[in-house]
Amino acid sequence: MGRTFTDVEVENYNDIVLRAESGNGHKRVRKLKVRALVDTGSALLCLHRDAIKKLGLTLTRTAKVRTGAGDVERPIYAVALIRVLGRWCSAEVMEIPDNVPPLLGYILLEGLDLVIQPKTHKVIPNPESGGKWLLDLL
Repeated sequence: MGRTFTDVEVENYNDIVLRAESGNGHKRVRKLKVRALVDTGSALLCLHRDAIKKLGLTLTRTAKVRTGAGDVERPIYAVALIRVLGRWCSAEVMEIPDNVPPLLGYILLEGLDLVIQPKTHKVIPNPESGGKWLLDLL
C-alpha cells in the first residue's frame, strides 16, 4: 500500500490565546512546519523533542502507549493548533523518539475530515462529505 506523508503546520495554542488577550498583537506565536507520516494506527500528532521545544509546549502528563516494541511511557504536551490542507483543529502532542518520523494520527484525520487516497498516497478531503468540512456528532 505504501506510505503517505503530508505537510502539517503546528502552532503553540497558548501563544495564540495570549496574543488575543493582549489586544495589541505583539505576542509572537511559535510555529513550525513538519512533513508527517499519516499513521492511522497512531492517535495523536507525534513530534520529536526538538520540535516540541521550538514550539514551547508545556508537558502536561505521561501516558502508557502500545507500540510494536511493547508498552512504553511517552510524554504528552499541551494543546497545539494543527493545520492540514487549510483545515485546523487543536490537540495534544505526544513526544516520539528521533528515529521515528513525525506522525499524524487518526483523531486528527477525523477532526479535519481528511482521508488517505490509497492509489495516490495523498491526504484529501473526505469525498463522502461532498467537498465540505463535515464533523460527525453521531
